[in-house]
Amino acid sequence: MSEADPAAVKRYLLGRQMPPEIIDWKYFDERFNRGRERGLVWVRGDEVAGFLGLIPFLTEKEGSRAECAWLCDWSIDPSQAGGMGLMLLKRAGGLYDGLFNLGGNENTRQIVPRLADRTVPDAAVNLVLPMRLGSVFAGLPGGLVKRVLSQQKFLQHIPLRWVRPSGDPRVSIEPGLSVRVSSLVENQAGDCWRPLYDSEFVDWQLGRCPAITCWSCHSSSESPLRTAAVIWKSRSSKGFWRLAFCGPTDDLGEISALVRAASAFVYRQRGIALFAIASHLEDDLIQLLAQRGFLRRRERLPFHVMRGRKPGLPTDEFAALSFLDTDMAYRFESEMTAPGA
Repeated sequence: MSEADPAAVKRYLLGRQMPPEIIDWKYFDERFNRGRERGLVWVRGDEVAGFLGLIPFLTEKEGSRAECAWLCDWSIDPSQAGGMGLMLLKRAGGLYDGLFNLGGNENTRQIVPRLADRTVPDAAVNLVLPMRLGSVFAGLPGGLVKRVLSQQKFLQHIPLRWVRPSGDPRVSIEPGLSVRVSSLVENQAGDCWRPLYDSEFVDWQLGRCPAITCWSCHSSSESPLRTAAVIWKSRSSKGFWRLAFCGPTDDLGEISALVRAASAFVYRQRGIALFAIASHLEDDLIQLLAQRGFLRRRERLPFHVMRGRKPGLPTDEFAALSFLDTDMAYRFESEMTAPGA
């Protein structure tokens, strides 16, 4: 992509209904890109006819680091010849030590498993805390009934559960992405195989994304902070919110306090539902969220690993997963399904 005409890339992505402000943020933020390759394009004539996005990050295991990338926004102009999507994916393997995918569009789910060195079909557990009746309306089949009910703002905001209106005094919630909170992701890796994000990655994902508004949740008295959480919503809607943790999640008492405070805050903001994602390996975290009222949704997300420049790259699944992985942070479309979907 670095060698392609930026205007042609933008025209192609605009044609795929990606808003211009998202295109500029996602692929042309030089502060985040830092000279790294952000995608591959297939060009016919002067126009882009295929695209595969890459989100670079580091991984580390037993002191050995690898330069990897998440796959995203994979598409080919349907009027063009087949097979080019597969070619883009193979070429991407020569750019990074490893390629990873979580979920993905229809193209991704059909083709990536054929090339993956490992696939975990049910790696990520989808969780939702329904707060108001609107979370039920979202899951109704399309049609007149759903349209009529979705227009009834009063009905949408009828509470489904009682949430303590006052927050936990031990937890502070401040607007924006606190540097103290975002920097905690740099302390998460330990001996576990997982993404090794830095504060710049989180700031790009949440702090600078034009599609969302976020808040930082952390202990009021702990210094230095050991763990924290971030909650956010789409700028175009107040209804659906997301939750992710920064820092270790092994202190279940502290995590419980963060979840309780975040839930109360979202409820006060007239939130309809709060969503989270966890690896199926995070049993303690999933159990805690269930105790706080989160429900498991039926859909789980597949996880794929493809070795690239580094033949010895581990193919283990990541020990933890969240909305900070891949490009899911700003994508809210999938939440327009029933809490149990």
